[in-house]
Amino acid sequence: MPIKKKHKKAIKNNIIRKISDFILDNFSLRNIKINKFYMLIHSWFIGLLVFVAMFNNNVYHLIILLIIISLDAFSVVVLHQCPLTILEKKYLNISSSELRTELLKNMGIVYQCDHEYEKHIEILINSWTVIAGKCLIILFLKTINLKLYNYNNIYI
Repeated sequence: MPIKKKHKKAIKNNIIRKISDFILDNFSLRNIKINKFYMLIHSWFIGLLVFVAMFNNNVYHLIILLIIISLDAFSVVVLHQCPLTILEKKYLNISSSELRTELLKNMGIVYQCDHEYEKHIEILINSWTVIAGKCLIILFLKTINLKLYNYNNIYI
């Protein structure tokens, strides 16, 4: 049975059809550039690590973070750069660390060294130390039986 003319018009004027046509016309997978993909992965990875480090008081979860940061530090030592930074540099010709360095330079904060390797290691050592310090504080508070109040189940 052929579709009647009024049904074709109703299907064409349907808001869901209009939205799907707009999405198909403007947001195809071919338009996504791989360089933005690596920058997005790098940002999300760092953001998730920071979020867990700030809001999680489970020592085991923090130890997992320390292991992840240690693996990243090991890869920086072996490759002389973060693996995601290498991919960003390859596909974008600029990395997020270069953008960060440029931002800091514009703010008047300048590193003494020119090696990306040293900057990465410095950031990783500082973050590893902060998380390890948080673990030690939590263990100290548990050792002396000081109760952290868990309002609204913020702490796990």
